[in-house]
Amino acid sequence: MTPVRLLAATLVMASCTVGESTPLEGDPAELSPNAAAAPPATLVWPVLRQGASNRSVVAAQYLLRDAGQTLAVDGSFSAGTATAARSFQGQSGLAVDGVIGSGTWPRLVVELRQGDESAAVSAAQDLLKNRYGKSLDVTGVFGTTTATRVKAFQTEKCLAPTGVVGLYTWHALIAEASYCAGSGSDAGTILASHQARTLTLWDQTFGRFDGADPLSNVRDAAAGRPAKTSCYGNAPCTSVTLSPRLLAGMAQLRTRYGFRYFVTSIAGATHSSTSLHYAGRAFDIDEINGAKIVGDSTASRQFMAACTALGAIEVLGPSNDSGHQDHIHCGW
Repeated sequence: MTPVRLLAATLVMASCTVGESTPLEGDPAELSPNAAAAPPATLVWPVLRQGASNRSVVAAQYLLRDAGQTLAVDGSFSAGTATAARSFQGQSGLAVDGVIGSGTWPRLVVELRQGDESAAVSAAQDLLKNRYGKSLDVTGVFGTTTATRVKAFQTEKCLAPTGVVGLYTWHALIAEASYCAGSGSDAGTILASHQARTLTLWDQTFGRFDGADPLSNVRDAAAGRPAKTSCYGNAPCTSVTLSPRLLAGMAQLRTRYGFRYFVTSIAGATHSSTSLHYAGRAFDIDEINGAKIVGDSTASRQFMAACTALGAIEVLGPSNDSGHQDHIHCGW
């Protein structure tokens, strides 16, 4: 059987040109009764670009092959993978930048079910085996064993154990997300605000793409995983559980106090060796309500006061520290 990439034939004929792929639509039937609400537009996907190397890259490479692109499947986001991504984006009516993120993933993933044979099946099998430890061979054939492993994975993530790999199951596999209600609720609030562009979590670590950036840190926390620190300068090259107080504070700075802000670091980057960042208890920002922090200002003082009111024990900024004239540090 051929995996389904289209919503429905009538919809495709009405709205798409030949050669374009249509993103999977989130089917509520994929969510179990105890799953957290998750409108498709709010889903946050990992951002892959040239230089990345992980299992998500393997999945992307298999999915690009499934979409008709020619490239190696080796887990390394090389120039060849970037070229294939750009080709797919161009064919799909997407912005052509060679970066696979929240705009491209929904076009790449396809619905899979028992009986399918494809490179997309290999993508799902590889993630189940090599990321989630399921006993499974990567064959590209969706047999009974694959269906059993998919159902077990769906149950773990509070998805309906149908054995059909739809949008939400792909998102759980690729973004390492959980749909269990109450899991990572503050982290989920932060991610939703990021998706709505009412706050921004930087997707890099000052030019490095090391998985220790703020977006990856919060995504890890939302999935119940430790967040990575960086591996340069004073950074300890480890992982740490983000403090619930930190996450609650970050969420409430947006939802309660209404600040729009840009997060430059949480557990990542290099700081003093005893920094609260490395304990998962601090974050830095360099922009408030669309304006860069440049010296003391009413906005920076208000933000610092809000951090203090939310229980932060370490609040440094332009008004009280000469080393923080261009950013604010809040630690719990």
